[in-house]
Parts: sequence; C-alpha cells; structure tokens
Amino acid sequence: MTPPQYEGFVRMPDAEFEAILARAAEKGAKRALADVGLDGEEAALDIRDLRSLYWMAFGWCAAPPCKPPSA
Repeated sequence: MTPPQYEGFVRMPDAEFEAILARAAEKGAKRALADVGLDGEEAALDIRDLRSLYWMAFGWCAAPPCKPPSA
C-alpha cells in the first residue's frame, strides 16, 4: 500500500508521526547509552556512580560564580 501524498509529501496522522518519532528517539537513546557502556543491568548503578563522582569533583560549584575551594 502506498501512503497518501500531498504535493509530493507523504501524509500521516499527527499521532502516528509522533509515535514514530518517540520510537526513533528511544532507540537512539538506547544506542547512545550502549555506545558509552551504560546499558545492561548495571547501568543504573553506573549512572549513580558517575553522578557521585561529578558531585565530588564539582559539587562546590552549585551556582555561579564558581570558584574552586581554597587549597
């Protein structure tokens, strides 16, 4: 079946288009997380670890202007 067209453009209902975009976004996000090793059963723990490390490194910078703590 050929999708309906209007002036050379494919037409579809907004809900169908949004569903396609949502699936594509979810698939892309999963692929991006997998590419950096943040997939699988341990992913949530890994992300929490990254947040903790970030907070330990930059937590002193909660609001501008940021200045590192005195040594």
